[in-house]
Amino acid sequence: MNKDGIVHKIMLGIFLVVGFGVAFMWPQWQKKIDIRYAQQAAQTAKELAAAEQAFFAKNGFYTADFTQLDLDPGCPVSVKDGQSVLHCPHYDFTLAEADILRVSNTRYPKWFTVELESGEITCNHEDGSLAGAAICSKMDL
Repeated sequence: MNKDGIVHKIMLGIFLVVGFGVAFMWPQWQKKIDIRYAQQAAQTAKELAAAEQAFFAKNGFYTADFTQLDLDPGCPVSVKDGQSVLHCPHYDFTLAEADILRVSNTRYPKWFTVELESGEITCNHEDGSLAGAAICSKMDL
């Protein structure tokens, strides 16, 4: 009977150590995943900006309809409020103004803006968004 109690205590100790390890490491792991997704979104935004610049060179204006671009981002396009939205995993892409591409995170109040003429990417987040601040601070734009 005594040996069974020792085995259970050892198993409980191992379970607690592993549980605490996961609880402490999970936020750091999630932050790294979010940064990787943000970097992928920034790359997709650069590709969209290049396709928009090519479209502008041919037609004299930027298009809000991503299906007209010579680019297959592999994400579905829908129309929301009369505006074309490219829905990629974790990020949505829209042409916010005549020459600014907006890239919105689907989970956090964070986004990128891409100036189509210059190709400059700016990372923004709402005030008080710790996740947004962490992602933007780690981005290499």
